[in-house]
Amino acid sequence: MALLTGDEIIEIAMRLEEKGEAFYNTAAEKATTAEIKALFEELAIQEQYHRRAFQQMGRDLVQLTLSDEQWDQFQAYTVALLEQRIFDKPEGAVGKAAGTQDEREALQAALAFEKETLQFFRELRGAVKGSDQEAVDRIIGEEEHHIQRLLGMLSAR
Repeated sequence: MALLTGDEIIEIAMRLEEKGEAFYNTAAEKATTAEIKALFEELAIQEQYHRRAFQQMGRDLVQLTLSDEQWDQFQAYTVALLEQRIFDKPEGAVGKAAGTQDEREALQAALAFEKETLQFFRELRGAVKGSDQEAVDRIIGEEEHHIQRLLGMLSAR
């Protein structure tokens, strides 16, 4: 297994945000109620902002703070995440959104995606330092807010 570089970690984070944006755009197009359509559209825009935040970190400037053992654990976690449905399933994020049968299923899929994304960003936070940590903290807070909004919408259904 090849080692991941700081550049590759930021690329993974950006890919997560791109997948989220694609999922939410497709889910918004498919939504039948104005409230859920607006939620998905807003979440798609926020995913764009997150991706730009990672771009601004400067891929070559990401400073990692992990010991060799922690790095091995983070790398194993990231490789496992890459092999899960977020990245490697043929249908991808757009297919996942398009394949939902109703809005409740789309909300549940969005919630699962956000939880996986949040876990990755929590792991990423421990791997960077300085101002990069602050940026990841902000994104973690926003991802947690996404989860709360999705849970609220699900409980109302």
